[in-house]
Amino acid sequence: MMSNEQLQQALQGVSEDLDKLSNSEEPLTKEEEKYRKKLVMRKYVLDKIKEAKDRKHKDDELYNSTVYDLLVPWGENHPILMNLMMRLMKTKWWGVST
Repeated sequence: MMSNEQLQQALQGVSEDLDKLSNSEEPLTKEEEKYRKKLVMRKYVLDKIKEAKDRKHKDDELYNSTVYDLLVPWGENHPILMNLMMRLMKTKWWGVST
């Protein structure tokens, strides 16, 4: 799991990168648009981690931290497999069918 400091640094880095892309006066290239989508997903998961930490929901925090750890190095390059892994993890984690 991420410490509060690591979480804040990650959120700040993602927010800064998103701001740079959104403040560009030129239209985004295909590569920049793909990168923006990756950043939006990272921010979403980081926000979920922060929300779970604030509410002291350790299960949600651990799940979202695991998703983030998989998402950044591997899942962004393999989105279909990442989606499958997330579904399997959610099923295993909470015993819920998706």
